[in-house]
Amino acid sequence: MAQVMPIRFQEHLQLTNIGINSANIGFSMITMESDKFICIREKNGDQSQVVIVDMADPNNPMRRPISADSAIMNPSSKVIALKAGRTLQIFNLEMKSKIKAHVSNEDVIFWKWISVNTIALVTENTVYHWPMEGDALPQKVFDRHSTLKGCQIINYRTDEAMKWLLLVGISAQQQRVVGAMQLYSVDRNVSQPIEGHAAAFVPFTVEGNKLPSNIFAFSVRNQTGGKLHIIEVGAPAEGNSNFTKKTVDVFFPAEAPNDFPVAMQASKEHGLLYMITKYGTSTCTT
Repeated sequence: MAQVMPIRFQEHLQLTNIGINSANIGFSMITMESDKFICIREKNGDQSQVVIVDMADPNNPMRRPISADSAIMNPSSKVIALKAGRTLQIFNLEMKSKIKAHVSNEDVIFWKWISVNTIALVTENTVYHWPMEGDALPQKVFDRHSTLKGCQIINYRTDEAMKWLLLVGISAQQQRVVGAMQLYSVDRNVSQPIEGHAAAFVPFTVEGNKLPSNIFAFSVRNQTGGKLHIIEVGAPAEGNSNFTKKTVDVFFPAEAPNDFPVAMQASKEHGLLYMITKYGTSTCTT
């Protein structure tokens, strides 16, 4: 019987092979909100455009003459959000129509689709949620914790019910990259600062329980080494036993003193956590 691997690396495409200039391939120019689309901002001289790669048809990218500071594709549909200065706009590319627009009173330093109809907006002091439907304006969710002051914001995650929210930032301190997180409970209106670099939420049904537990996993590399922590957030569902928290050592080789976790994904189907580091090391654990 062929061995079933929990993860398989497979190259889908080289962006340079579809005409993307290598100078435009980087964190500030490319966004990938899901496995459906890659969005690239290109600048060639005075000309600016946005290139959208549909992963179902990657060899036929869509190019649009758009000038923007940032562009993020909806996770499931051909809807794009554009940011130019403090002006935010959402367009339906198939209908060639504007869905809505908003001018922020603050600089938006990070934004991300957190569902098919909601964008999270992060400013220097506050986190907002902007619903796509109707005329709804961005709604304040919580203020940023002081431990994230001066951090570069690199991610924002939510659980499925959007009752637990997580803001992730990094900063350079004492010749290493320090991770800072803010875990916020919507129901309790309480924030908890956590040292960490990458995290994920996932529903997981413990053996013997009828309902899934709301699991929060986060990884950190600090001066004492690397750890992956797996805990349950919120009260267990009625009739459920408590989830037993886990801590797993994460190995970082001595020749990579500046490596740290940058991304984490969870598979509720297989009960697995996948983590990747800045230097490309992948870790998979149950």
